[in-house]
Amino acid sequence: MISVETSIDERVMLLKKLRETLLRQRDKFRNYLNLLEKEEAAIINDDMEKLEQHIQLEQSIIQEIYSIQRVINPLEDMYRVAFPEKEATIPELKISLEKLKGMVTGRNLKNRILLKDRMENLRLQIKNLPHAFTAASPYATIGVPSMVDISL
Repeated sequence: MISVETSIDERVMLLKKLRETLLRQRDKFRNYLNLLEKEEAAIINDDMEKLEQHIQLEQSIIQEIYSIQRVINPLEDMYRVAFPEKEATIPELKISLEKLKGMVTGRNLKNRILLKDRMENLRLQIKNLPHAFTAASPYATIGVPSMVDISL
């Protein structure tokens, strides 16, 4: 009888741990989505300092998401063994996570396209700058030398 109660307690603890970890990952994806929205505004407004800050934050959020995923994978394996009949809350969380992943992927693609377009526009602007800004050599108007003085 004690082993059955222990088994139930372990299953409940596993379920809670998996659920908490999935919720944490969902929160990270939401933070990432919000960051991508701010990143889009920085791209549109040509605010490169904010864009740089957002990219640095983005890298840390992505690292956190991957580290959480490394915890989730073994927990899901244990969950499948402990709950072969499927429990109700975990599949719902996984569906919401997949939706968030899709939204993040779409927003990320949109930002990359915006950034690529912005870079292309800057390249065209640089290419079309007038060449009048180059300083002329002071020796350009003296003509071609005809004699060279080699005396010391």
